[in-house]
Amino acid sequence: MIMINPAQKYPNLSETALSLHEYLDPDSSSSVLPVFDLDDLSDAMKQITIDMEKVSSHADTFEEAAHSARRRVLYMQSMLNSCKNLLNPLVRMPPEVLTLVFELCVQADTGGHVLSGLAAPWVLSRICRRWRMIALSTPSLWQIIRLNTHELYLPGPSPSSLNIFCAWLERSQPLPIVCFAVFSDAAEIINAQLLDLFILHSKRWRAIEFCFGTQKDLYHRVVNIDPHMPLLQYVALEVIVLSESEIVRGSAPTWMAPYLKEATILVQCGSSGDGSSLLTLPWSQLEELEWSPSTSKSFLDISPSFTNLRRCYVNVSQHVEVDSLQCHILPQLRRLDMSGSYQSLVGIMDRLCLPALRRLDLDTDEQIGVVADQVLSSIARLLLRSSCHLQSLSAPFSLFDSPNSPFLAERLGTIQEVRLLLSAEEDNERAIANFLLPTMFRHLKTLHILFRELPNEDPTLFSNMVHVVAARSHQQLSRYGASRLEKLSVDVIRTYAMPQTRISTQIDPFQRLLRLQRDGLVLLGRVADGKWFSFYGDSHWSDEDLRMSARRWARFGYSDWLHRREVDDYLKRGGTIS
Repeated sequence: MIMINPAQKYPNLSETALSLHEYLDPDSSSSVLPVFDLDDLSDAMKQITIDMEKVSSHADTFEEAAHSARRRVLYMQSMLNSCKNLLNPLVRMPPEVLTLVFELCVQADTGGHVLSGLAAPWVLSRICRRWRMIALSTPSLWQIIRLNTHELYLPGPSPSSLNIFCAWLERSQPLPIVCFAVFSDAAEIINAQLLDLFILHSKRWRAIEFCFGTQKDLYHRVVNIDPHMPLLQYVALEVIVLSESEIVRGSAPTWMAPYLKEATILVQCGSSGDGSSLLTLPWSQLEELEWSPSTSKSFLDISPSFTNLRRCYVNVSQHVEVDSLQCHILPQLRRLDMSGSYQSLVGIMDRLCLPALRRLDLDTDEQIGVVADQVLSSIARLLLRSSCHLQSLSAPFSLFDSPNSPFLAERLGTIQEVRLLLSAEEDNERAIANFLLPTMFRHLKTLHILFRELPNEDPTLFSNMVHVVAARSHQQLSRYGASRLEKLSVDVIRTYAMPQTRISTQIDPFQRLLRLQRDGLVLLGRVADGKWFSFYGDSHWSDEDLRMSARRWARFGYSDWLHRREVDDYLKRGGTIS
């Protein structure tokens, strides 16, 4: 390396300053303080200070120049990327065509949600300036809003999340919007802020589904909004009210939604609370309703308004005596699902007339002995009073565990489809014997068996049911005027903790079913990896059920959060959502 003499580098320095400079130079080998006249030290210090300021000024200038140069490089790189993008025919498409492509991208994005930077609308708006302009000016890309605050991990306020959510809502203007939201109990503050932002757009709501957990304050925020919702077609609200003291008393808000057809209002109340009057809907418009009135009286008080209702699910948690014996006609109701205490369900059935009823699904808390006879007798009275032709019945298997069950079943008309919920913890001996009789549901053609426990370890109950299936699918039953069992579905109830639970096809009872299949019995499902996958899963038992779930899935953009394998398979088999 060429060494430069300080005298040459700094010609204006005095001899004293030069010697001091050499001493302070980190590259200098000198380690002895130079000798100089103290009278010249002040001049040397002044000169060094001036030189320092000049060098510092030069350094600042060079740093600014370097920073400016780097900014220019980034700008030129952006221009270069834009030029490269122009080589792609997709980028050069007309805006009208690109808009259609973007809409297909949004439809294909089933995992993205509003606060995720990976959601399709956000990704499309970051590709290039032209794409951003098109994405931000196309409201249809922002119509579906999916929100799950379990994904945030932010118990406190988050301005960035609020800004993102607000921007999404504004970009969807002025189109109708749909929203599926799950509000984590651990994020109450931001939940309220996000919900308040969404409420500002209630006039544009077309479909909403909110799961509030135990946050009853959020539920009350929604039900007490401006009741005029001109576009609303579907609403689903779920909340758990832990105690009676949390229930807000007073008149129930009344929503005015001229296009509302489907509603789910599930207010689960602890203790003896009654959450049934927390919201009033235009009942006469509804075609489908899932509701959790705390008592049968709450349901019967409103039932005269159900003039257009086609499907109704009612979960009654408490029993109260109903004094009135007035009968209410629901002229369009084709399907009725009820669960709760048997007294409440009997009380409801004894006060209804359902001339269009085709499917009945009951799940009572007691089903044995005299109780079973009361429930079956109530069903028979309902059918006689309604002059309807019930085709499908779902009930716990123990409901038929009575000596009178075959006789009472004869009074249920021409039922062709039955779903049975079975538990190995119950004594099913009598019910099995009853179903072996050819006169027990003599027109039965389709049977659905749903186990409450996985039968892989102890297949005794499964084996007994296969014996019933074999007997009912035998041709000799026809001599008694009974139909031959043609179709069978079988599955087990799955929990959230074990969603992949499946019945093994290797156990002996299932091998016997496969042999019956070769003899002509239609098994409604398929074998995969040594396990059985029912076409209907554990929460459906007809194409109608699958169609309803598929419609809900499609409504929120086929979200991964709502994915059910059996619904996906149903659509792949050509099933429709209309």
